Amino acid sequence: MTGGTYLKPVLCAAVIGYLLLTAASIRTKLPWVDEALFASPAHNLVAKGYMGTSVMETAGTRWKGIDRYTYWTVPLHFLAQAGWYEIFGFGLFAMRALSDVWGLVALAAFYLTALRLSGDPRIAALAALLIGLDSSYIATASSGRMDMMNAALGMSGLAAYLSLRERRLPLAVVAGHSLVASSGLTHPNGILYFASLAALMIYFDRRRISWRVLALAALPYLIGAAGWGLYIRRDPELFVAQFTGNMSNGPRLSYLKAPWLGVWMEFVHRYLGYFGLAPESTGLSRMKLLIPLVQMAGLAGLLSVKKHVGLRALLIVVALHFGMLAVYDGQKLPYYLVHTVPLLDAILAAWVVASWPNRASLIIAMVTAFLGIHLLTTAQRIRQNPYRNSYLPAITYLRENGAEKALIMGSSALDFELGFNGNVIDDPRLGYYSGKAAGYIVVGDVDYSEYFESYRLEELSVYRHIVQRLANEYRMVYDHAGQKIYARR
Repeated sequence: MTGGTYLKPVLCAAVIGYLLLTAASIRTKLPWVDEALFASPAHNLVAKGYMGTSVMETAGTRWKGIDRYTYWTVPLHFLAQAGWYEIFGFGLFAMRALSDVWGLVALAAFYLTALRLSGDPRIAALAALLIGLDSSYIATASSGRMDMMNAALGMSGLAAYLSLRERRLPLAVVAGHSLVASSGLTHPNGILYFASLAALMIYFDRRRISWRVLALAALPYLIGAAGWGLYIRRDPELFVAQFTGNMSNGPRLSYLKAPWLGVWMEFVHRYLGYFGLAPESTGLSRMKLLIPLVQMAGLAGLLSVKKHVGLRALLIVVALHFGMLAVYDGQKLPYYLVHTVPLLDAILAAWVVASWPNRASLIIAMVTAFLGIHLLTTAQRIRQNPYRNSYLPAITYLRENGAEKALIMGSSALDFELGFNGNVIDDPRLGYYSGKAAGYIVVGDVDYSEYFESYRLEELSVYRHIVQRLANEYRMVYDHAGQKIYARR
């Protein structure tokens, strides 16, 4: 790969391919509970002037007061949504479009970071192509969660620092840490980018760092903490209850006492599990195992070639992100792949460029297969179109049978079509603590059915209540494409 003849076409393919695939994915993905949970505070802020999460049943849970104040996570994503809805209106697709825009910002940041670290436009352009067509990246960019905004702000912080550090170090520090602080106010995973930016400062500029530079670095975090603190002041007791409750939710911090096990589970469960090793994987899902194999080949290959100062720094960032996530995220959530997989794509790009003269045929075959599987994976998800084939038919049944006037228990994702007006309550325990009885209960294979199974294993009394209530008080009136609807007898 010599010369810059193909750089512009490669970058155009990255951007256009990303936009087309994400646009199609936005319109076809199944709405899910996290999107509604993160939409509710922003919707309430725009419509009612307060930032409460009003779609959840809180009786018997740790989410005390969440309908008035949303303290269980950091607030910047909600504020960004509110501004976005004021301009473009509220809705599922508007929410996802915001993630799409942040994905484009993140793509530019990954490109600039790869360019500054490698000094080679070919590596940066190929990295942008691999990232922009990556199926996991497309999935995150077409979801209403805050993960893409989190990654975009964090990577923009690294890119800003690397772009400005040689000429204007103080400005580089302020710009970089301001963006990283914003990333941390979007999701706690911003700590990954704080650690990476600190490592880059030490790696490249440890002899230039003074107390003045450190003070400039601390300033954005103090300002951000003060802003968040003003919101927390409204009810500090609720903040402590919600935030600590979320941090202790399930196995989130379970590997802090056994970090070696966390690293193993990170590799096997989150990474290989997502790319085809999960028990339920078949067919094309199994083929996805080629993706991490190619990335690991790129990583091993880059480690074996002549050392490059900038590429060593890239390897440090990858190691930090992988290692930190492995230790502090016991849930091994797939959405956090956006903080590691694009970096591995960039490493693969660096190895391809470094190895091109001697292994052209092998590299062409590997990259073609790599991108082909990504494109097939995204195309298959789009073709299945669960939004049209599963979600909308259930909504239509509820509307045609007057359910909009009754209390509905089901995933809060139903609110995107039925309206965030309070008649849908997300209570997978089906009134076990609240005592409420709904006119309709909606059980989806990817939400309530999974909750029910977890209660069977962990909360047997709740599970028995669910079974008895559905058997004695309700009858199934709808069963289609993974959605079951029960009507009260």
